[in-house]
Amino acid sequence: MSNPLQVLAGIAIVFFLPGFTMVCMMFPRKGELDPEYDIVYRLALGMGVSVVISIIVGFALNAISTEEHAYVKAGPLWASLLSVTGIFTFVGWWRGAYPSAGRIHPMFYRAPAVPGAPRRKGSDYQRHKSTEKLLVEREQLLKDLKTFAGRSSTSSPQRKLYYTKRMEQARDRINHINNELRSQSPGDS
Repeated sequence: MSNPLQVLAGIAIVFFLPGFTMVCMMFPRKGELDPEYDIVYRLALGMGVSVVISIIVGFALNAISTEEHAYVKAGPLWASLLSVTGIFTFVGWWRGAYPSAGRIHPMFYRAPAVPGAPRRKGSDYQRHKSTEKLLVEREQLLKDLKTFAGRSSTSSPQRKLYYTKRMEQARDRINHINNELRSQSPGDS
């Protein structure tokens, strides 16, 4: 009789891991499948593709089996599926599908390649994370700037003065962020 941990591991290996790692290998950038529900698409595609991969691996093991040596058993099936999953995981990491691997060690960080742009040399994880934070902050400031502009046009004179001051502060911070980003860009090549 199998224990529950073996059952869960078997379900994950047959019905989830090979397909999910293959989807991550094929579409390494976050939001590439869908901007809003990317993880849902990855999970659903991963489950469907895993079933197909498991069937193909089963057929392949059956094809190489002989009457004396049957390979369609738990051991060879697990080994084959884990090997396929490992290959997909490595190629996906190489393509930048797992940027959070940089938390383990900075040398494991690989950014997903932007289509048409050359891949950056090296693995400067901290600099990339600070650049990413600056870009997110700049996007939020630009949204705030639009909000302040809309509110200042429909407000009382005191509120208009307040929103004008907030818009000036946001513009100053955006200029500061742009200068920081420009100073970081020469070192990327």
